[in-house]
This record gives sequence, C-alpha cells and structure tokens, in this order.
Amino acid sequence: MLRIHDWDRVWRALPLGFLGVATLIAEADPSVPSHDRAVTLALAAAVAVWHWWMVLAHPDWPERALAPMACYFAGLLALAWVLSSRHPAYGLLVFACFPMAFAALPGRYAYLGVATTALVAVGGPSALLDAESSWQSVPMLTGAVLAAFIGWSIRAMEAEVERRHAANRALESANLRLARLGEENAELQGRLLAAARQTGVAGERGRLAREFHDTVAQGLVAIVTQIEAAEEAVNDADAVRRRLAVVRSLARESLAEVRRSLDDLRPGPLAETRLPEALSALVSGWSATHELPAMLTVTGTARLLHPEVEVTVYRAVQEALANVARHAEAGKTGVTLSYMEDVVVADIRDDGVGFDPSGAGGGGFGLTAMRQRVVRLAGNVEVESAPGQGTAVSVTVPAIPAEAEREAT
Repeated sequence: MLRIHDWDRVWRALPLGFLGVATLIAEADPSVPSHDRAVTLALAAAVAVWHWWMVLAHPDWPERALAPMACYFAGLLALAWVLSSRHPAYGLLVFACFPMAFAALPGRYAYLGVATTALVAVGGPSALLDAESSWQSVPMLTGAVLAAFIGWSIRAMEAEVERRHAANRALESANLRLARLGEENAELQGRLLAAARQTGVAGERGRLAREFHDTVAQGLVAIVTQIEAAEEAVNDADAVRRRLAVVRSLARESLAEVRRSLDDLRPGPLAETRLPEALSALVSGWSATHELPAMLTVTGTARLLHPEVEVTVYRAVQEALANVARHAEAGKTGVTLSYMEDVVVADIRDDGVGFDPSGAGGGGFGLTAMRQRVVRLAGNVEVESAPGQGTAVSVTVPAIPAEAEREAT
C-alpha cells in the first residue's frame, strides 16, 4: 500500500507514462504521414526531456522553487496542447497535467493550474462560449473539478501526516530531553545519597558522642568523686569500703552502658521498665550516691511512649542531675515528670548557687548535647537560673505514642 508522501513520486512519473502510451498510439496510427510522425515524436521527446530536467533531475524544485515550477507547468501544458492538436491520443498528456498541477505547484497555485488545464482540455475559452460545444465540455470540466477535489484531499492528508510526523518528532525530542533529565536526576540522586551518607556518618558520630557523654563520662565523674571521698575518709575503713562498693557498682554500670550504646540499644534502665520507674531508680541512685535529698513527682496519666522519646527524657534528667552534682552545691533537688495530652515535660530544680545562662558557664557540652538530643525530636529545652537563686531546667518533648514505632516498622 502506498504511503501518502509516496503519491508525489507517482504523480511526478505519471506524465512520462501517459506520454509513452500516447506516443505508442500515435506512432502506430497508419493514417498519420511519416513526416508528421517524426515531428510528433520529436515534440514527445522534448516533453520527456523537459519533464525529466525540471522535475526528476531536480526533485527539490517542486517543493521550494515557485518560479521554475510555474515555467515548467506552463511549458508542459503548452507542449501537451500542441501534441494533442497533432493527434488525439496526446489528450492523455493533457489529462496528466491535472495531477501534475498538485505535484509541481504549491498551495493555491495548484488550483490555478487545474483551471488552466481544464480550459486547454475543452479547447480554450472560446469553446466554453460556443453553445454547440459547451455541453461537450461538461465531462472535461467535471473531471477537472474531480481532479481538484482529489488533489485537495491528498494535500489535506499529506498535511495531516506531516502534522503527525512533526508531533512524533516533537515527542521524540521530548523523550530525549526526558532521558537526559533522567540521567541528570540519577547523577543528582547519587550525589544526594553520598551527601546523605556523610550526614548520617556525622549524625551517628554526634549520637555516639552524646551517648558516651551520658554514660561513660558521667560514670567516670561519679567514680572519681567516690575515689576522692574515699581518700578523704582514709582513716574510716567502713566509709572507704562503702565508697569502693559504689565505685565498683558505677564501673559495672558504665561498662554495661558502653556495650548498650555501641549496640545502639535503648539505655539499660529503660530496657525492661517504664519511664517513671526508670527515673525513680535514677533519682534514688543519684541521691544515694551523692548523699543529697532528691524526689521524683509524676503528674498526669503515665503511658508508654516511643523509645526515642523516653530515651531523650531519661538522658535529659540524667544530664541535669549530673550538672547539679558537679556545680550546684544544692541542698535539695526535685524532679517532676508531667504527662500532658501532646507533650511530656521533665522539670529538674535545685536550690543551689545558680549561674548566668547567658554567660560562658551556660554552654557546656552536657547542656549542648541535651539540646541537640531534644531538638532532634522537635522538642525544647529551657534553662532558668541566676546566681544564688538555684536552677530550673525544663525539657519538653512531643508525646509520641509507642504505636508509632510499630507503624514505622
């Protein structure tokens, strides 16, 4: 089946086919004198050369050059008229000018070529004005109209095909752009993954630093404190043994915490107990270790929270108590754990010497690590203190329920 754009090739070759058939008929006609046959054959050869040179030898002219094609069509029509006047068989060549008008002339000029061909076919304008021959011209004029309609239809189909080809080319171009964008996105994703890995490494280092500060560092500080107290009570054997027992217990706890931190597990006190019980044990142990009165108060309805929330609150209280032991010189300490609808709040208060939170003493590593841990959960840390007026640390963390952990996994 011929494709639409192949019709141009058929039309361009059509005049040679009609010319060949007409020449065979004319040359085989015995009624034509030999001299006339020679002249007619020479004119037919001229038509063939004219068509070959103007159309077949220069296939780009019909698409780009109006003036040469108008000259070609006028010459073809004139030669066809001369040949048809010499022998009726060359009327086929005149008929071939109908499709050639669309093959050679662009746009509306093709319809002008069809009209001119129709006038030549019926014998010129005078034949249309002759009452006796006008009815004989009707079939030829009808053929001209039909040729124009067919040419218009094929032109419309060619335009539609070209539009689709243009759309396909645009789609292919868009696909190529999308492919390039996909490659660029893949490269960008690789860079983002590399950056994420670096960020993850930095975050993990920060987490380990906080974990070791909250476990090993605080345990070692407590051990040093107990050893110094034992040195001061060197003459009291019972006191020394008691201090050494505390040192042994702290060392074991610190070792256990190091192992748990390296395994990225929850802190030991929260492994098998709830947050209020773990904080109660922490406060009681801290009070016994430092021989300072401390009390835990729980308000609201206690409920199981996400492990990260409980770890964050526990570590914050642990860090705040460690700061009280190191710096506050307090007479008593109170810890309040408040369960609210959307948040859980831990308040640690002491009646110690206090400090200026805006000064150099307000930015220690412990408090910084506490803030970093809390901020990771979209929480908040507030410190209220003044020299001689004690210190209050308030830690607020979203009360994310434990079910959120199961849903996330």
